Amino acid sequence: MTTHQPVTRRMLAPVAVATALLGLLLALALVPVSPAGAAKDRPFAEFAKTFRGDGTLKEGCANYRYRYKITPPEEADTWALETFLVDRRGVTIASGGILDGADPKRGKERFRFCRENTVPGKFRLRGKFTYKVGFDTFDGRINPTRFSLR
Repeated sequence: MTTHQPVTRRMLAPVAVATALLGLLLALALVPVSPAGAAKDRPFAEFAKTFRGDGTLKEGCANYRYRYKITPPEEADTWALETFLVDRRGVTIASGGILDGADPKRGKERFRFCRENTVPGKFRLRGKFTYKVGFDTFDGRINPTRFSLR
C-alpha cells in the first residue's frame, strides 16, 4: 500500500513562478527589434518627408511655409499626404494636404494661423501618407518635423 502526499499551494508556487518567467522570456524573444521603433511607429516614413526650420511667431495671422518630398511606392496608382501642425500643448492648430495630380512630388506648402490663439514654443509637423493600388488603400504615419517658433 502506497500513501500519496497531498499537493499543496506551497509546493506549486515555485512551479507557477518558473512557468510565468518562461512565458515572459518567450514573449520577449518573439518581439522584433527595430532601431528606436521607427519602422513600427511610422511605417510610411520612407514615402514622405517634411522639413521646417525654427522661426519667429509673427503678429496677427500669417503663413508659415514648410517643404515636403514625396517618394510614393512604384505600384501606387494615386497618393496623398495629410499634414497636421501640433503645438507644445498637443493641440492641432492647422492642417493641410498634398494630393497626387494637384501638387508636385516635391515642393513648398504653408499653414496659416494666428498668433493670438497660438502658444509660442516647440511644434511638431505630423503627417499621414496614403496611397492606393487598385481598390486597396494603404496609409500610415511619417516621421514628424520638429521646430520652434518664438
